[in-house]
Order: sequence, then C-alpha cells, then structure tokens
Amino acid sequence: MRKFLFTLAATLFAGVAVAQNSAVYKAQALEQKQDIAGAINVLNEALANPKTTKQAQIYNMLGENYAKLFNNELNCAVRQMPFDTAKFCTLLDQMIESYTKSHEYDIAPDKKGKVNPKFEQANKARLMFMLDYYNYAAQFNYQNHNIDKAVEYFDKYLQLPKNPVFAQAETDSIYAAKQAAYSQTRFNLAYLAFNQKNWDKAIAFAEDALQDTIGTRDLLLIKMNSQLQKGDSAAWLKTLTDAVTRTEDEGFMQNLLYHYVSKNDVKSAENMGNEMVAANPGSKAAWYMKGCVELNLKKDYPAAQESFTKALSIDPDYIEANTNIAYAYINQIVAESYSGKFKYVGTGKVVPMKDKALYEKELATVKSYYQKALPHMQKVRELKPEEPRKWAYTLQMIYENLQMKAEKAEIDEIIKSL
Repeated sequence: MRKFLFTLAATLFAGVAVAQNSAVYKAQALEQKQDIAGAINVLNEALANPKTTKQAQIYNMLGENYAKLFNNELNCAVRQMPFDTAKFCTLLDQMIESYTKSHEYDIAPDKKGKVNPKFEQANKARLMFMLDYYNYAAQFNYQNHNIDKAVEYFDKYLQLPKNPVFAQAETDSIYAAKQAAYSQTRFNLAYLAFNQKNWDKAIAFAEDALQDTIGTRDLLLIKMNSQLQKGDSAAWLKTLTDAVTRTEDEGFMQNLLYHYVSKNDVKSAENMGNEMVAANPGSKAAWYMKGCVELNLKKDYPAAQESFTKALSIDPDYIEANTNIAYAYINQIVAESYSGKFKYVGTGKVVPMKDKALYEKELATVKSYYQKALPHMQKVRELKPEEPRKWAYTLQMIYENLQMKAEKAEIDEIIKSL
C-alpha cells in the first residue's frame, strides 16, 4: 500500500491552472511564493463574491492547492511518520468537494445554453487518482479507535465512484475493477455498525454487503442479531429462512427448525417447507427442511422419506439427509407398531402356530424398513468415519434387527471405545 500511495503522491498534483482573472493571478503569485494558505484564502474570497464568473477554474485551482497541503500529510503517512489524521481527512474532503464543484460549474450551460467544459478531464483525472484515499482515511481512523469517523469514511469510499464527474459506465467499471475492495468495505461497515450497537445501520449495511459473496454467513448473523436486538422477530424469522436457502448452513437449519419445534407450530412450519421447495426446487436444503418438518413435527414418515430422497437426488453425499431418512424409516416402524398395524411384532405377544405366517409377514415388513435405512447410515459412516457418534448407535440397532451378527459385533466394539 505504501508504494502505491507514494506513486500517487508523486503524480497527483502536477500542473498549474491557466490564469483568467485577478483572483487567479493573485493566487498564482502566492503559490509561487509557497504561500498556499494565502492562495486558498484568495480563491475562497473570489468564490464568495457574487460577481465571480470563473467558478469552474477557481474551484479547480482550489482543489490543486488543497492537494498540496494534503500531499504533506500523505507523504508522512507513506513514510510511516507521525501525521494529523483529522487534517488528512479534512483536506481530502476539501479536495474532493472542490473538484466536484469545479465539474458542476464546468458542465453548466452558459447564457446561450451551450456547454463548453474546460476542466472536465482534469477534474476526472484527479478524482480517479483519489479513489482509494477515503479507504485509507477510514483505516487510519479505525487504527486510532475513532470508529464513528471510520464508518463515515468507509461509506464515503463506497460512494465516491458515484461522483457526478464519472459517467455511469465509468462508475460501473470502477466498481467492477475494485470489486473485492468494495465488498470488504461493505462488510467492514456492517461489522462496525453492529459493534457500535447501531442496529438500523448494521441491518442496512449488511443488506448492502449481501449483494457480494464475502462473509455471507457472518453478514446474515449480523442482520439477524440486529433484528433480534430491535425486537423484530418477524424480520428475524424471514432473514433466517433466507439464510437457510442461501447458505444451506446446518446451524441456520437447526435454528429455524428449533423455532418451529419449540412453538409446536406445525402449520407454519409446513408452510415454510412448502414455500421453500416451491421457490427453490433445486435446493437440497429446501427439500431437507421440508423433510425435517414432516419427520419431527408432522410425524409423516413416508412424506419425510420422499422429501429426503429429493434432497439426496441433488446431493447423494448430503450427510444430514442420509441420517434423517434412516431415522424416518426407523420411526415408521415404531409408529406402525403403536398404531396397531402389527398383531405380534413389537407387542411381546406369544405367536401361536396358526399365526406364524402372519408373524413372518409382519417381521418381513419391519426388516424392509431397516434394510432401507441401512445404506443411508452406512453412507454416513463412509463420509464421517472419524465421527462414530453420528452413525454407530443407529447402525448397531439396524444390524441387530437384521441379524447381521458379524457387523453388529464390530459396531459393539466401536461403541465400547466411545
């Protein structure tokens, strides 16, 4: 950064405006004597005079003189010498304001309605060189723990490409060329506002920053926590739902499910799941959330199996969907046992000889569910061999009920070590 700053400092302030009236002559004479403050006073007095007609030139000269003072602070910053941060910022503001006003007067129609700009390219070149200076000003203030000023100048850095001196195509080009830097700045603004407990600004900055791809999860957390601090639970829920689809983050999913489970709000949860898959049919997270609602709240295990199957068709290695579809098959066994579907299996009743065929049929049905659950839990083990707590106990149950003795014995040993 220091080398870049030095390059700008060496090239930014060359050039002298052409004299066009007495104020200009006076200012130039003072400049030659190195009386920059005196030149600035003369130019400001001329601008305060309603008879002055050369505002475009005078504002351009004013910007050049402020630039010479700014250059002193800039060179100190480049060399890591002590400098006045407040003066650095004030002079920067004065430069940009002067070049901007010079541009505005320069493109204003004359009495005949004609536009004959003379300083447009010079003003544009100056501001183009200065694009990063607001970013430096923000960082200097942040280093000095002046957070309010850091926020102010980060925001100015973001807005400078929209200065009227730039055409829309130039503005777009600047944002594209410096995309990473502007994305980071948007994140910085949201983070700083949140730390200052300025919830409205934190939300606004986070929403702006979420147009980028940097720090998406953290920005969503900033936005949600700010909404909670404001007591806006409806907005928080909307953001959390959006976060699930946008990031497919397991933590967001768990929080969203917990919200509905804790309230036992089956209808709202069902609507949420249906809306998510309708809006994003190609999202594994949307189908997973729908399946979780069906599994945990509606207790509709066949429907849950169908939804998890949809999620797995999008991502066969989706660990959570593999885990939960296995649970859906196992829970269906329990549900059907309690429903009275089985006369003997799971009831503890003695099976008379005449009903042996019925018992075998019921047992085959139960085993079919375990057989459907088995490959999914084996998949979880394959994907997470280092986390046996995710799969060992469920696999043990499945192996036992499928009478897979060797496999169960292996799992028994793994569980002993947990």
